[in-house]
Amino acid sequence: MKPRFTALLTLLVVALLGGCASQPPLRQAKDVDLARYMGTWYVIGHVPYFAEKGDVATADEYRLKPDGDIAVTYHYRKGFDAPEKTWAGKAWLPDPADTAHWKVQLVWPLRSDYVIVDLAPDYRSVLIGLPSRKLMWIMARERQLPAAEYQRLLAVAKAEGFPVDQVRKVPQRCEDLGQAGFEQP
Repeated sequence: MKPRFTALLTLLVVALLGGCASQPPLRQAKDVDLARYMGTWYVIGHVPYFAEKGDVATADEYRLKPDGDIAVTYHYRKGFDAPEKTWAGKAWLPDPADTAHWKVQLVWPLRSDYVIVDLAPDYRSVLIGLPSRKLMWIMARERQLPAAEYQRLLAVAKAEGFPVDQVRKVPQRCEDLGQAGFEQP
């Protein structure tokens, strides 16, 4: 599939799943400092779905633009020996006072919610989810996350109603391939 078509399908599914929320609102991190949040976040674990299937060494990069929007770049590889690929998009705050709830758009006109559910005080790890609770991501500033912090974020995700039994770690290093709990490309 061509990358643009795949991106379009991904956003369509995410938008549809995001619109199915019938549960109480997600817990949200308090007082997210957007300037501090910007930068690279490695995807440590997620609920896999078709658009990210087989991706390794994945990361989201956020850059605050002068107009207040957020430039979003998704970095990934289809194998550790494959070249890096990217998707570029944008995000914005529907309510500028609520810095934990974003709208994300990778392909026009499709949009999805992005909720910062839990953010470590040192901005080293984060749990992101959709209000529908169908998809979630655990991310970190480094390619690895201490086991205790990973388990803490899984416990938060479970308490918020995410399907943690479906969560798989994303291989960030070659040695992660084939290990228990990791998604297999």
